[in-house]
Amino acid sequence: MTSARTVQQLCQRDGNVTSPSLASELGISRQAAHKQLVAAIKRGELRAVGEARARHYVAVAPEFRFDLAGADEDLILRQVEQLGNQLQSLAPRLREIFNYAFTELVNNAIEHSRGKYVEVRVACEQAGFHMAIADDGIGAFESVRRSTGLEGLTESAAELTKGKVTSQPERHTGEGLFFTSRVADRFSLMANGLEWVRDNHIDDTVIRQCEFPTGTRVEIDVADPPRTTLQQVFEAHQDEFEFTKTRTVVKLFGLGKDFVSRSEARRLLHGL
Repeated sequence: MTSARTVQQLCQRDGNVTSPSLASELGISRQAAHKQLVAAIKRGELRAVGEARARHYVAVAPEFRFDLAGADEDLILRQVEQLGNQLQSLAPRLREIFNYAFTELVNNAIEHSRGKYVEVRVACEQAGFHMAIADDGIGAFESVRRSTGLEGLTESAAELTKGKVTSQPERHTGEGLFFTSRVADRFSLMANGLEWVRDNHIDDTVIRQCEFPTGTRVEIDVADPPRTTLQQVFEAHQDEFEFTKTRTVVKLFGLGKDFVSRSEARRLLHGL
């Protein structure tokens, strides 16, 4: 039996595959099994979940592409439901988070990306769900840079983490992306050679370089049962249903280790 077929069967049977489980099935060493799993990731068949000894691998769900011209996020959601992604199996609290995040991310692609298509990948697993939304537009950080007049992409990425930042202020408050980053267990936005990562398990936000030069790709993971609810996230940042409170990560706005200049202070306070 080929390793690819074995990996597929293990994912179907157990929901995931690990180096030990693959090694046992194929009668090979764990090191050899790990090489097989790395190769499967490079082929786009698997993705890694967890760190160190807790790391396991799950099958990558099929990706669907939709034209952005005349698109509607609710219609795309209904089409994805019909494509057999087991959304109906999600618990109510988890489904509420899924619907909110999906429609917000697809709407961002429709109204802000200036792209031609959006690609959607959804995996519903026993442990929760994984979602990836990508477009071929100008990139989220470049979009923010153009609309706000900020100097650089890193500065624009840091600005986006504050929330309530949008390239169409006459139509949107810019809160959807921020709330999505807070309700997920892990949130990643890649665009313009940068990645904004929010890990809510350790309450940390980082901006780092990545190999993603064009378009925007957002990935989120939410566990079952969810760590928080949409209502709790809203209540933490709203007064009278209006987005009025945020938490700014100070380290994102400095050029060095210390804040010594007025320009750094202006970056931190911009928009607050």
